[in-house]
Amino acid sequence: MAHRLLPGELFWSKRYNFFLSKGYTLRVRYSPSWVPSWQGRHGAGALPQLHEDYVKIGNPDALDATNHHGTVVFIKKIYTDQHPFEEKIALYCSSEYLRKDAANHCVPVIDNFKDDEEPNIHYIVMPLLRPCLDPEFVTIAEVLDFMKQVLQGMKFMHDNNVSHGDCVAQNIMMDAQYLCPDGWHPIYYQRSRNFTGNLYYKNRSDVEVVYYFIDFGLATLHPPGQTLLITGDLGRDRDVPELSHYKPYDPFKVDIYILGHMFEQEFLSKYGRLENLEPLIRLMTAQSPDERPTAEDALELFERICNIFSASSRAHRRLRGINESDAECVAKDVAFAARHSINHIWS
Repeated sequence: MAHRLLPGELFWSKRYNFFLSKGYTLRVRYSPSWVPSWQGRHGAGALPQLHEDYVKIGNPDALDATNHHGTVVFIKKIYTDQHPFEEKIALYCSSEYLRKDAANHCVPVIDNFKDDEEPNIHYIVMPLLRPCLDPEFVTIAEVLDFMKQVLQGMKFMHDNNVSHGDCVAQNIMMDAQYLCPDGWHPIYYQRSRNFTGNLYYKNRSDVEVVYYFIDFGLATLHPPGQTLLITGDLGRDRDVPELSHYKPYDPFKVDIYILGHMFEQEFLSKYGRLENLEPLIRLMTAQSPDERPTAEDALELFERICNIFSASSRAHRRLRGINESDAECVAKDVAFAARHSINHIWS
């Protein structure tokens, strides 16, 4: 078995029985008794990539498992010597008191425990989520709902003295249980859980989709009423102007920049019909941290912008690709309107 696994997978396979003792069953690929399902097959069945247990690990520090209720979850490995506060902050944001707040968009932590061999390794267990950008957004309303939730979540974190430090799109996931009701493979998102049948999506606009911040590895928990200035240039967004190993900066203002930059990259630079969002995003991505709004002010400005979309009845229009010609846009708008009408007739 071992020689078929990647180096990052061996860690998990060696602990298969440990996780089993905690109530979590890893996929069959990581079982000590695993025999590749394509072994001994002929024809198309001999192609490894057609089999679920061929799917390799994505992030070596996180892996899916099934709990004793049959629910798929994700287990994240935390090296406490490298990220000493990650588990503490994740558990704080997921505490019973804070979970009651509807504005809390931090990922729920279902369980946590220590490794039985290495004392510097801890685990947190989270729900199975999907990347926030998959499938793509279709309407203006879907983008506005996403932005509202993450701005609310950012305000919630800041109100509770937490700066995230790495709130890029890759660290925002979604509860897609209604969007993708038949489930999906936890590593290979475009396939069904057992690699049989096609993946079926509903429209984001027609179901409840909840977005969550994950990964508190660069987060900071501040004393109440205080801002701890920090140093360091880690994080996925390499364009934050003030990041420095030497000059301390305000991590709350960094969060605002990263979120605004993500809005710019994922929405303004890809789609038309979102021009009303430009003033907000311009403020959030100001080069000077002092010119950026607080999370509370950003949310307030965003809500005023939403009123403009609502008043003009534009929120439910299709997102126009930034490079679409006028003729292409008209054709796609007509097709979208027809499809939307049919869906609502039969829903």
